[in-house]
Amino acid sequence: MYLEVIVCTPDTKEHESLVMTRALPSHIHAALLAIGLRPGHPGSWKVQDDRLVTVPPEGDAIEITFITTDASGHETESRPRDWIVTRAGRPILAEGSPTPFVFAGSRMATRQGLTRYDADGTGTLVGLTTFGMETVAWREVLSPESTVMEPDWLANAARVPKFGTPVTVRMRPVAGGTPSAPAAK
Repeated sequence: MYLEVIVCTPDTKEHESLVMTRALPSHIHAALLAIGLRPGHPGSWKVQDDRLVTVPPEGDAIEITFITTDASGHETESRPRDWIVTRAGRPILAEGSPTPFVFAGSRMATRQGLTRYDADGTGTLVGLTTFGMETVAWREVLSPESTVMEPDWLANAARVPKFGTPVTVRMRPVAGGTPSAPAAK
């Protein structure tokens, strides 16, 4: 199964995600604000001069790591590049690449007369592809539609922990707090 999301909430996108959390995206948003990060906006598309163009996500740069603990209590910290590979088996980022994630901040949306933090309803906490409501977004706009963009990313079966393994997702501000140049895919 191709990956579209790194972290989702229950009963949403688990079939295309690496990690599921019970934490609400709006609570993570509040925590990121509390540590001084500034949200921007999720990526999107717009029509300009009769053609569809991408609007990249913006916000302060965020480093994401995964913490797992083995039976003896030893912690291991991994990065998304360790757990995600392309169809060709290559890591999604080269060693030392700048962080590809930004604090996009989701958006408020009204559905059936109820206004709420959109990522709370859709479950997209940390996105890889662009749904337009991610709390934390991959800095490039990538379509989740296979008719628009061929899917390329898979979980690295040799590195991802066994299903059911507890994982702590750590989000930290990147030194300087501003996004770096987009990462090459």
